[in-house]
Amino acid sequence: MRNASLQQDFREASSASAEWEARGRVVMPIASSRAIAFHDPYPLTVTRAEGSFLWDADGQRYIDLASNMYSLVHGNAFPPVVQAAAAQLAQGSAWPANNTAQIELAEELVARLPAVEKVLFCNSGTEAFSLALNIARGQTGRHRFLMAQGGYHGTMWDTNLGGRAAPGPVHFSAPYGDTAAFLSVIEQHGDEIAAVFLEPVLGSGGFALPPAGFLRAVYEAARATGIVFVLDEVISFRLAFNGAQGALDFAPDLVMLGKVIGGGFPVGGVGGRAELLAVVDPAAPRALASGTFSGNPVTMAAGLASVRALTPAAIAHIDRLAQLLEAGLQAEAAAKSLPLHTRRVGSMLGLFFYDPGQAPVFAASRPDAAFTQELHLAMLLEGLFPLPRCAMTTTTVMTAPLIAEVVQRFGRALARVGSLVPVPA
Repeated sequence: MRNASLQQDFREASSASAEWEARGRVVMPIASSRAIAFHDPYPLTVTRAEGSFLWDADGQRYIDLASNMYSLVHGNAFPPVVQAAAAQLAQGSAWPANNTAQIELAEELVARLPAVEKVLFCNSGTEAFSLALNIARGQTGRHRFLMAQGGYHGTMWDTNLGGRAAPGPVHFSAPYGDTAAFLSVIEQHGDEIAAVFLEPVLGSGGFALPPAGFLRAVYEAARATGIVFVLDEVISFRLAFNGAQGALDFAPDLVMLGKVIGGGFPVGGVGGRAELLAVVDPAAPRALASGTFSGNPVTMAAGLASVRALTPAAIAHIDRLAQLLEAGLQAEAAAKSLPLHTRRVGSMLGLFFYDPGQAPVFAASRPDAAFTQELHLAMLLEGLFPLPRCAMTTTTVMTAPLIAEVVQRFGRALARVGSLVPVPA
């Protein structure tokens, strides 16, 4: 049952956002181009962002715990990024020729990512998937791909949340972490599969981690069958100076990149072995890599500033803050006798008001979905801005005192939810 008081309080506090929502629905399906931002009764309209804060159309300030879907690792309007982008913008935004910033960013990524010998840029994680698949198809002459059920590699019909059936289906899927299931698909259909796509952590699956040995086993089976193994690091790049791949005992064939490497601008990238990237060489093309804004100098300059600032010390800082946040939220929930379980991977944190075990968790099937929807609304009313599923992340510009404030506000949000049972019997 929805908390009518919370709904009413939210509407009273966000009348300007309600007006923009109504205005937007006249000309857009949901007043936004991003379905992930939607929540009842309507999403806030944000008009400004700086550092760790967002301001809505009613002038209210929020502590930003969403970081634009984990992409703004240095917070909003990070001065080095703003300065780099502004300086480049004054020199022009895009042209159909090479630019120095994309070469510098490519050099930075090749230097720090062990599996990347060469890199190509595009405009989103979804485009990165398409580019990686095109490269794999050009290399192998095969058409289909394999991914995890519950995996997320963008918004193409076949790739979001495990894929959907389409005429002449081009994908296979198997449960994330189920080595036997993946190896079975490869054994039966390996000669049809161009690439296997896997994430080192399921960002959209409740930060589920794979069992030990899973990624390597799939990698070895793929390589033995001539399948290109693609590691999706769009989200996980922020976890370590060398990305999540730095902790692996093998080198993926290709790596998908995005989010952090654009400094807050639209970006995607594919890196990997030089022989695979050569598939798109215009002198002897077996696949096409192009795009009106791919590698544009403004995004590349902003991305270079963002990546260079993501040092080992910066990563250690955001991880420590996430540890503080996790402990503080758990203490607040325990004080109210609420069964909070958390999953933290580096600087990213998911909240569950039941025990999810180690399995992937998806919004549509969460038994605590009604409770987390109410909690999300209560957190907004207390000046906190998490993702709608109550996932959150820390940034390099946050401080321990700010985290303490987040914890206090979270406690007040729990009090607002009142007597609603997290998981109804």
